[in-house]
Amino acid sequence: MPLWLLWSLATIVLWGTWGMVSKIASTGVDAYLNQLFYTAGLTPLMAFVAWTVYRSKAGRKREGQAAGVFWAFLTGILGGLGNIAFFEALVKGGKASVVAPVTALFPLVTVLLALVFLRERLSRVQWLGLGLAFAAIYLLSA
Repeated sequence: MPLWLLWSLATIVLWGTWGMVSKIASTGVDAYLNQLFYTAGLTPLMAFVAWTVYRSKAGRKREGQAAGVFWAFLTGILGGLGNIAFFEALVKGGKASVVAPVTALFPLVTVLLALVFLRERLSRVQWLGLGLAFAAIYLLSA
């Protein structure tokens, strides 16, 4: 089994469990408090990641690092706002079995933005997949 596939499967299990646990949390706290505790829960992971980055990057400077830091920071802001929207959907009565798969279709936005701003192209089969993903949103929310 390729190593990337093992990590991908771990992601599926962890994020899938995260979606269910988020629904349980939403019955006791609002979306903003949920985001606050979610962020606090990242603290031990941030310490580990900081230590790992320090060990692997000590003394090395990379070209474009400042721009990368900006985009990484923006990624965190967008992800945090997305989390609040996700938690709010659960607090407002959305079922985890529907909200999680619908919001997991976020790559649709990535694809559309990549088409416009990165000038990427899709094949016919990929356009069909995009259409089916939109149909999935409709069917899951019906």
